[in-house]
Amino acid sequence: MKRILYLTNIEAPYRVRFFNALADHCRLTVAYERRSSSNRNADWLRSEGRNHEAIFLEGRKIGGENSFTFRIISLVRQGWDLVIVGCFNSPMQIMAMQAMRLLGIPYALNFDGEQFFGTSLKDRIKRLVVGGASAYIIAGNEAARNLKAVVGDKPIFDYPFSSLSRAEVERNAAMPRIDGGFVLVVGQYENYKGLDIAIEVARRDPNTHYKFIGTGRRTEEFCRDRHVPDNVEVIPFLAKPQLEEQYRSARMLVLPSRRECWGLVVNEAASFGTPIVATRGSGAAVEFLANDYPQYLAEPDSVDSLARCVSKCLTNADETYSEFLRNRSRRYTIEASVDAHISLIGTYR
Repeated sequence: MKRILYLTNIEAPYRVRFFNALADHCRLTVAYERRSSSNRNADWLRSEGRNHEAIFLEGRKIGGENSFTFRIISLVRQGWDLVIVGCFNSPMQIMAMQAMRLLGIPYALNFDGEQFFGTSLKDRIKRLVVGGASAYIIAGNEAARNLKAVVGDKPIFDYPFSSLSRAEVERNAAMPRIDGGFVLVVGQYENYKGLDIAIEVARRDPNTHYKFIGTGRRTEEFCRDRHVPDNVEVIPFLAKPQLEEQYRSARMLVLPSRRECWGLVVNEAASFGTPIVATRGSGAAVEFLANDYPQYLAEPDSVDSLARCVSKCLTNADETYSEFLRNRSRRYTIEASVDAHISLIGTYR
């Protein structure tokens, strides 16, 4: 079996489940930058076991989920059949990529979805960093097509990113929906998530109950900053079974992202047939909705656009939309993601 090194930041549960499945097909070592994150609930981080080999680099902490140590240089030189870089914007992984380029070590670069390349100086630097890989594996067909304009004819593999197994998708699709009468917003209180946009939509809609779930350690800050109105309920964290009940019960999921590579809540809500309104700032939302339900895709950073889409969905969403989402979610599973990575790995040595 081939020896694969995968670089990432933290032990996110959905990533651990993917790594466990991939480890059945290769000798997988995952190098995690950190054991813990200051941005995530500790119960969420500890919710999965592992059956792959894990290395925790634990260098100097940078931000909420990254670290830095020169130890990574010796690690990437250990004769792997393939190194996959999972966080191209991590300072330590950028250093690893530059070292591999100098040493002639081929590596593949993973993207969790759309990268939103622009024309700013920062974006031009990002293009330079991205361009050094020998191959790419990216979530979603749309994002893969956009990446081709940046990297040219280099091999690009797209994969159906998901936090759900095939069995979970089928289980969720078979569950009857519950009319809980509320609109659901799931996400951390970070600028790119756009919760400030969603709270203004809720403020304009005082007769509808909204639930914001996942604000975590910044819940008090969120409530204070945004002057949360009476029709909004804020829940810092829910474990997976409780969150699934919210998906089943919600009238719709609203994802107000400004710029988010993917957005796994789209997969999760869609598997239950929960109607979805999102922005074009979410790679998953564009992947799921752009061709069939563009009326439920709002412009990022626009309260007016998102409010119109929410109102339209509240009025028009029906079982046809729910069934479309269930069927769409069946294409996106951990097993299908593993299959795409096996195809990538098979092209080396």
